[in-house]
Amino acid sequence: MNSTVLGHSYGTLVAGKALAENPELPVDNVIFVGSPGVGVEHAKDLGVPPDKVWAATADHDLITWAPSPEAVAGGWFGPLYPPGLIELLDDHSILYGTDPSTDEFGGRTFGVAPGKSVGEGGELMPAHSQYWQGESLGNMANIVTGKAK
Repeated sequence: MNSTVLGHSYGTLVAGKALAENPELPVDNVIFVGSPGVGVEHAKDLGVPPDKVWAATADHDLITWAPSPEAVAGGWFGPLYPPGLIELLDDHSILYGTDPSTDEFGGRTFGVAPGKSVGEGGELMPAHSQYWQGESLGNMANIVTGKAK
């Protein structure tokens, strides 16, 4: 039997915290999509082999603009505070730890469609909800069934 934990958006934080605090859970794969961070800095901190931790974020998903706690605490005010903007775009951390879809996190990534642009179709964040179709869904299915490469 193959057991996979899948988290989306803030569900990735819940899943990450649960895994980190309960390393004995019988989990074979972990999938994070559209994550604001999973509560740990590295895949190895989840109690699952890092090569079994997968993440992806759509290019047009606004979650990629979530600032790190350090940027917020340091008075980040977007373009009005260039050092904060540089940190936001350069340090690979977001609200709750290292972005799980970066090399720094130490897991694996998979392909997802870029998603619709902000405001397209009258939706504020359409890409944040488009992981459940097309290429994105197919790649998650491959992970769950052990066919991912």
